[in-house]
Amino acid sequence: MKLILFFNGWGMDENIISHIEVPAEYILKVLNFPYNLDDNIFQQYDEVIPIGWSFGSYYLAKYLTEKNIKCKKIISLNGSPEMIGKNGISQGVFDLTLNTLTPDTLQKFYGNMGIDSTFSPAEKVFQDIKDELQYFKDNYVPQKNVFTHAFIGEKDKIIPASRQKKYFEANGTIITEIPCGHYPFSIIKNWDILIGE
Repeated sequence: MKLILFFNGWGMDENIISHIEVPAEYILKVLNFPYNLDDNIFQQYDEVIPIGWSFGSYYLAKYLTEKNIKCKKIISLNGSPEMIGKNGISQGVFDLTLNTLTPDTLQKFYGNMGIDSTFSPAEKVFQDIKDELQYFKDNYVPQKNVFTHAFIGEKDKIIPASRQKKYFEANGTIITEIPCGHYPFSIIKNWDILIGE
């Protein structure tokens, strides 16, 4: 069997991708914050395809770099190993989002992601979601690029598509642009679209 190892985005849980079909011959494992993983999982499958979405791309790059794990295909989806700064979210926008975060502004954030009727919010309490963002800021260190493929939403406003594209072009990553905002799971209905099988 093969494994799709999905590093989820900020404040999300399995609900976000519950409607996506898993291809035959694959098992799906979803990692949410704090992204705890048994390193032996890479020996348990014929192939592991790690996919990071949004902040999950950052945490995936951090994990693979720290553990020195190599995979044939590593996919970023609307994310970057450098999430804050010129290759991601500007520092000012990040700080403003964190400092003004309330249940109401969180809903506005979801709207800016480009969600539709397929969106299922996490079953998390608001304070945990805010603490997760604070933890990210307090522990943020830019990571090295580990990605072989990057899927970039053409209308991504959260992590500007132009910044993602420039970063991954400079790092020799194969880029596929997709017609969506930061939330890509309205058009991604099957993992095949990402893993190419």
